Amino acid sequence: MAHGGYGKRRVAEGKRLGRRSKGPRLDKKLKPKAVSLKNQIRSIERMLRKDLPPEVREAQETKLEGLKKQQEIHTRLAVERKLFLRDRKIKFFERRKIERRIRRLEKQQRTSPGQAQDMEIAEQLSKLKEDLEYVRFFPKTEKYVSLFTGGDGSDLIDRRNRLRKQIKANLVAAAASGKDLE
Repeated sequence: MAHGGYGKRRVAEGKRLGRRSKGPRLDKKLKPKAVSLKNQIRSIERMLRKDLPPEVREAQETKLEGLKKQQEIHTRLAVERKLFLRDRKIKFFERRKIERRIRRLEKQQRTSPGQAQDMEIAEQLSKLKEDLEYVRFFPKTEKYVSLFTGGDGSDLIDRRNRLRKQIKANLVAAAASGKDLE
């Protein structure tokens, strides 16, 4: 009993104080466990294999379609969440880098006296704003292609340009429908 103080923890021999019984608790209300979409789809498909009256079959088929749509949405959201969590750090740093460059160029534009230099700064600003658009509105279902790292291979540049066109098309479509992409 010198090391652990085990003797202090013992109460009376044979008596257990403060312990509850291990039996089922009746006073607690148990909630039924939610059945997964996959299991619901499987059970409906099994039911549809049997001989059913037409109205029951039709109701089950519409229910099956709804469940499949729900499952598709669920899997798409899971993919988006995974890609977002993986890519958010690099997108954050790239966005900050671009915003700093934009601020610096806007400050130069305000202080520069020459028109030729002003045109060059305006061109650089438009490119940086396109880069910012690229980072902010990158498609959620695609793996992020970095602007500043990864080299300048021709296939990488082609992929970035294709994604830029897709982002512009998405922005135009969102503006036409009147919804906000953020």
